[in-house]
Amino acid sequence: EITLERVRDVMDKESFAGVVTSVGGQLPQNLTPLLAACGIPILGTASDSIDAAEDRQRFSSLLEKLGIPQPAWRAFTTVEEAERFCAEVGYPVLVRPSYVLSGAAMRVIPGRADLERFLSAAVRLSPEHPVVISKFLEGAFELDLDAVSDGEKIWVAALLEHVESAGVHSGDAILVLPPRRTSPRVHQQMVEYAEAMARALRIRGPFNVQFLAVNDEVYVIELNLRASRSLPFVTKATGVPVLREAARAMLG
Repeated sequence: EITLERVRDVMDKESFAGVVTSVGGQLPQNLTPLLAACGIPILGTASDSIDAAEDRQRFSSLLEKLGIPQPAWRAFTTVEEAERFCAEVGYPVLVRPSYVLSGAAMRVIPGRADLERFLSAAVRLSPEHPVVISKFLEGAFELDLDAVSDGEKIWVAALLEHVESAGVHSGDAILVLPPRRTSPRVHQQMVEYAEAMARALRIRGPFNVQFLAVNDEVYVIELNLRASRSLPFVTKATGVPVLREAARAMLG
């Protein structure tokens, strides 16, 4: 059990310099603002930077400021608003209920009739439960970048390419290292975008970026300021202890 209370129980019995929240997945990272609010030092990336990456609107604004492409998206609480957006950007679209943690309810929607059926059958639209819809880029490859940053420079541990086409949830995907079907131009763009985000957010420690590549153009879809699900594979495949380097970055 990882809760604020349990973490504080441990800290009451141990001497500590701070807490690392970036190596246990989403759950401990969600505790970062609560721990910071208690005055507990966070080792690694600051709490506000984590929020800037986790909050979809803040992250989208950051990408716009940095000039980094992203698929068109919006969050909706009514079917009518969702239909208008889809008509503007064109089908197909990717629909993801924002209150679902896994990719089970994520769907690629090819047309308006399918959108209406999905929203009426699978989603409870409300201000508390919005749905996020983004333009689905047909023919795109999904890629990951695992890296470590010291707040200024980054060290790229691996570029990984998904075997499946974009639209398969990353938790269900097969990844290969190194990428086989994308160009050096795509790989260079991935690294440049990762460097820009790392500097802007003063990332200290491990991070993962998820990209889409289509026609040699790269789009950012997500930034995770923590050790990713692919990091054990990267460490095993390359023989490089990535988390050792991440620990050095977090400790300065």
